[in-house]
Amino acid sequence: MQRQNLGEMLVAANLIDEVQMQVALAEQRQTGKRFGSTLVELKFIDENVLAAFLSKQMDVPCISLLHIDIPKRIVRKLTREAAVACRAVPVRIDDDGRLEVAMVDPTDIDMLIRLETAAGMTVSPLIAPESSIRSMVERLYPEEVGEEQTVSAPQAPNRTAPNDPIFWDVLEELSTGDLDARLTRIEERIEQLWVLLEKMLRTLEAHDSAPRER
Repeated sequence: MQRQNLGEMLVAANLIDEVQMQVALAEQRQTGKRFGSTLVELKFIDENVLAAFLSKQMDVPCISLLHIDIPKRIVRKLTREAAVACRAVPVRIDDDGRLEVAMVDPTDIDMLIRLETAAGMTVSPLIAPESSIRSMVERLYPEEVGEEQTVSAPQAPNRTAPNDPIFWDVLEELSTGDLDARLTRIEERIEQLWVLLEKMLRTLEAHDSAPRER
């Protein structure tokens, strides 16, 4: 199914009318956004209805991301940059070793190729509403804290750590509030450390794979 035919298919299914299709096409030409996203933004169709329609027409499973638990080893198959740019979320690896990825528009072949390049493996598309994908991307790939913290040079070990305000901040987090609140703060700290560690690993991998001068 080509993207340009989506409007006609929706008209044939009585999900939008001819006037709405023409208005959406004119808006799409001005913004450059996907036709389906344009329809949703104009409130001509509900995004869940659109996702279900695409799923039926393409015989591609439609997935709900609201209550799904995705392992970190799967999340790390895509960088935050790739997930945001492609509006996609890795979900699981199927029995054939393909990465199942929830995306807005599985008809976008260029986007599928980009995802496979980013993940380094074959991608099997799933369909999900765009808003749920955006929410999952923000949840799974939190934005990194200040750039200064991520690019500063490593410092020598500080043997006077107890005098460091950061030390006491962490200690206070571990000793104040109820247990659930303390565990939540600890988990948030660990998540931040994972983000920084993954960025370091990607940098090292890029450096190791770069061609070397002879």
